[in-house]
This record gives sequence, structure tokens and C-alpha cells, in this order.
Amino acid sequence: MKNKIILFSVAMLFSIQTIAQEVTKQERGYFNLTEIGYSFGNKTFEYEASKNMFKSTTDGAYSLSLRNINGMFITNKISIGAGIGLENYTLTESSHDYNNLMLLFVDVRYYFKNENNTFFAYGDAGGAAKIADNFSKGTMFNLGVGYKFKVAPKTGMIGSIGYNDQTIKREPNVTKNRYYGFAVRAGILF
Repeated sequence: MKNKIILFSVAMLFSIQTIAQEVTKQERGYFNLTEIGYSFGNKTFEYEASKNMFKSTTDGAYSLSLRNINGMFITNKISIGAGIGLENYTLTESSHDYNNLMLLFVDVRYYFKNENNTFFAYGDAGGAAKIADNFSKGTMFNLGVGYKFKVAPKTGMIGSIGYNDQTIKREPNVTKNRYYGFAVRAGILF
């Protein structure tokens, strides 16, 4: 799955670069979206205590994120993009337990009106690339709604709220490390 996501991201970025000169407004052609975010919720930690016997605990957690999405408006209301992001998941009870991740994902957005200021719905799906030795892989998805407003001829701002779900599989006896909850993001759209 990770290889397919990387291959798709490279192909998407290459095709986007070839048509970047044709951009005339933000609802047509290429776009770039850079977001910062904060998510809060829970962490469920599941491990194999003995053969075929699993135990789990749930604690509060939060994350900080920086994401960049490059994509295309397929129509004036629908966009699809390839994203890369950095996320830091931390337990609220202890600042010593955290996971730093690099995410590769696909982002799809539907804008409700073909106007400069409009509401939108989004969905992201992808996975975590291995940047540390303490986990092997993980999947993520996000769903939410937001608002886009124009601040300059080719620049917009976005704000969004949604549901965030990140799973990290670890080795050897930890079967799941899952962060989930609500995410608030703000970004700039070119």
C-alpha cells in the first residue's frame, strides 16, 4: 500500500507541474494548500499480553500537524490532491509518550457552491511512512467540513473541523496504537 501511495504521489506531482503555468483562478487547474492543525481525543493502546489474549487501555491524547496538499480542480466544485504531512501525537497525561509520523495521503474535496466563499466537505485517506524504529506501518483517514474564503485574486484561506483517525502498528507484541478524535485546521490555498 505504501508503495502505491508513493507512486501515486510522484505521478500526481509530476502531472501537476506540467500544467502549473495555466492557472488563472483558484477554482480551476492546479492548487496548493498548506495547513496547520490541532487534534484532540483519545489513544487506544492494544497489546498481546499472552498468546491470543489482548489487553487495551484508553487515554487522552492530542496532536499537532503541518500538511501540504498539491492537486487539481477536476470541476469547479471537486478537487483531488496528493498530500504529505508531519504529525506529532502525544499523550495528555505524559509528555514522554509520543509518536512522530510522516503521512502520505490522498485528499478529496467537494465545494458546495462555485463561488469564492463557500462551505466544503473533505476526506483524506493514506498511511504513515516509517521515520522511526518503533513502528512498522499505519493507516489514516480524516472526514470533515470547512469554509473557504478568498483573500486575494489567487489566494484563499480555509478553516475546517473534522474527525481524525490514525492507527500505528508496532512490533513485536503491540498490535495497535490508535489515535482518534476531532481535528481543527487552518490553511492557505493558492
